[in-house]
Amino acid sequence: MQGSFDQAIKVAEQAKEFMLLHLIAPIPSHYAVAYCYFSKENLSLIKKIDGQLTSKKPLDAIFIDALFNEFLSNSQNIEDNIFTPFGETLNSTLAQLDNQVSSGQAAISHLNKIEKTLAQLSVEKPLQNITTFLLNAIGQSTAQHESLSTELYKASEEVSQLKLKLEESRQEALIDTLTGLLNRRGCDKKLQALSLDNIHSSLVIDIDHFKKVNDSFGHSIGDKVIQLVAKIIKEHVTPDDIPVRYGGEEFVVVLSNKSQQFAHTMAEKIRLAIAKLKLVQRQSNTQLPSITVSIGIAELHNNMTWATLFNNADQALYQAKNSGRNRCVLASANTAA
Repeated sequence: MQGSFDQAIKVAEQAKEFMLLHLIAPIPSHYAVAYCYFSKENLSLIKKIDGQLTSKKPLDAIFIDALFNEFLSNSQNIEDNIFTPFGETLNSTLAQLDNQVSSGQAAISHLNKIEKTLAQLSVEKPLQNITTFLLNAIGQSTAQHESLSTELYKASEEVSQLKLKLEESRQEALIDTLTGLLNRRGCDKKLQALSLDNIHSSLVIDIDHFKKVNDSFGHSIGDKVIQLVAKIIKEHVTPDDIPVRYGGEEFVVVLSNKSQQFAHTMAEKIRLAIAKLKLVQRQSNTQLPSITVSIGIAELHNNMTWATLFNNADQALYQAKNSGRNRCVLASANTAA
């Protein structure tokens, strides 16, 4: 166990020196790349860094970030392969040191008793000198162990903080920053908790003529429209549902354990609420054209995958677009609401 701890410390020091040498910004993702390089666990990553060094190209942030995204962007792998093993090694070493410190303190206590007894008995001086020497030696060893334990506890706390930040980053990676809704990755993760054997429905929502809004009023206004639409969607779904910004001006809502009829009613409420929006560009005091959405609705049936459900809802959305927009279409009946 001491060997694995020493190796982890060695790799950590090599990673730190490597980052200093190449002026690599000391952020967690860059450290993860450097650590993996010296731990020699990913041959493809090592080959790319060695190739960059051989060609005398800089190890700049763009290159390091690309390596992180290619090999380590799955944050679970970072935790499983770096932080968790290192944390386990630290904890094991700390436990051993604590045992040694406890044994040393017990030995000091016994030797103190012996020293007092020898003094009372007026025995030979050499024997007392040996006892004093043992007390000093064990005391120094115990102090060294206690000092090392303090440093290791600090390192263990830092590992715990890094794991906490990693979990926060993992959660942030599931959220669309503009709207606060889940993104595609977040949607996929949430869907894992739902059974395909139950009844679920899906809405696919697309903002009508959104490109005209961007072209006429700019992307900042376009972003504001997306945020307002997302806000209305969030206000109409339940805590069990999964609202998602699927990309651009398109949204998906998975209605957990709800029929297509229920989904249609909710879709209509969302559509009408968005159509009531009155938006004005503050700088020019210009009123924006009416914001409307088209919505496709589908229900999960037996032997159907999530991809099939979304595709059915998407096909219904296309029909809503082709039928004049600002309407809801049911995938099963293919009739405009």
